[in-house]
Amino acid sequence: MKYLPLVWAGLWRKKTRTILTFLSVVVAFILFGILAGVSGGFDHILATSRLDRLFADPKFGTPVPLAYQTQIQAVSGVKIVAPRMGLGGYYKEPKNGMGVIMTDARFFAVRPEVLAKKADIDAMLGDRQGAIVGVSLAKQYGWKAGDKIPLISNIPTKDGSKVWTFDIIAVVDDANNPTQSFWFIGNYRYLDDRRAKGNGKSDRFLIIIKDPQRATQVAQAIDNLFLNSPYPTRSGSERTGAQANLRSLGDVNFFTHAVIGAVLFMLLFLTGNTMMQSVRERIPEFAVMKTVGFSDGAVLGLVLAEAVLLCLFAGLTGLLLVKAIMPLVAARSQNIASILLLPWSSFEFGLAAALVMAAIAAYFPAMKVRRLSVVDALRR
Repeated sequence: MKYLPLVWAGLWRKKTRTILTFLSVVVAFILFGILAGVSGGFDHILATSRLDRLFADPKFGTPVPLAYQTQIQAVSGVKIVAPRMGLGGYYKEPKNGMGVIMTDARFFAVRPEVLAKKADIDAMLGDRQGAIVGVSLAKQYGWKAGDKIPLISNIPTKDGSKVWTFDIIAVVDDANNPTQSFWFIGNYRYLDDRRAKGNGKSDRFLIIIKDPQRATQVAQAIDNLFLNSPYPTRSGSERTGAQANLRSLGDVNFFTHAVIGAVLFMLLFLTGNTMMQSVRERIPEFAVMKTVGFSDGAVLGLVLAEAVLLCLFAGLTGLLLVKAIMPLVAARSQNIASILLLPWSSFEFGLAAALVMAAIAAYFPAMKVRRLSVVDALRR
């Protein structure tokens, strides 16, 4: 610690250069943090996607008869079948678009990550207009339990209205995405009793099976039931669907790792150039320090410490900015909330990378100072 004033003075010898280098490293680590956050988000999606949870969707997009649930329930290996129907609409203004999942009590058994208490579920089912919403959605619009929420939908009611009113029974969180819960869950019977047409239809069946290893066979058995019907289905596990969606985007991990590698390589040259310039300008000063008793190892350590302090502080600043901004971005855009996740492991990797890059970049300037001849330096 006694050498810290010397390290600090060396960094601020050229204030403009230090500030510009610091900001460049901060921007580089912001990019690193965003890419690491996207990669972490995709990894989280795969980790929380269940192999024993199947989705049976309409093959051609047209909602299928609700009666399918009875036949699906009879398939060997099926434990729970929960129907659902989406109700799209907006709150107050078209820019506040949202979707309501209209379902029944079985939905909460299929999706246990929705942290709703049994009393809340019973209360929702007891109120035809009852709804359970996620904490992030409630926070975004200032909702609380007991509020009445009118949504404008393109699905008309029997009386010609397009307003669907919901009573908020409870505000809940999501175990898989804490503080990022955007659920809006309502009663299927409210939708079916009130809509003008399309009664008795479902746009998805959520299914829990007994053996995750038989997911493919069970999905095929479900589709075979309705193969020759007017409404065929396309079934698959949640994890398989998540993997297929990620594959459609390309090799995300390769892309993010390639860009992260390029960022770190750029940091290596940026920091190395800064340290080389700094050392070149201070050759006489290092010669004087050796003359008054500083060892070769001490001056080498000072140069390394300058690079490490600059990179670590700038890297920490960039990563903290990303960590602070990501929840704000996620709150404004529900569609990307699940793919923005900067885990602490990425935080630690980023700081470790900053430390390694700083040490490599400062190695050659530091060795130059260590081998410095006092006589030659003072003569020059």
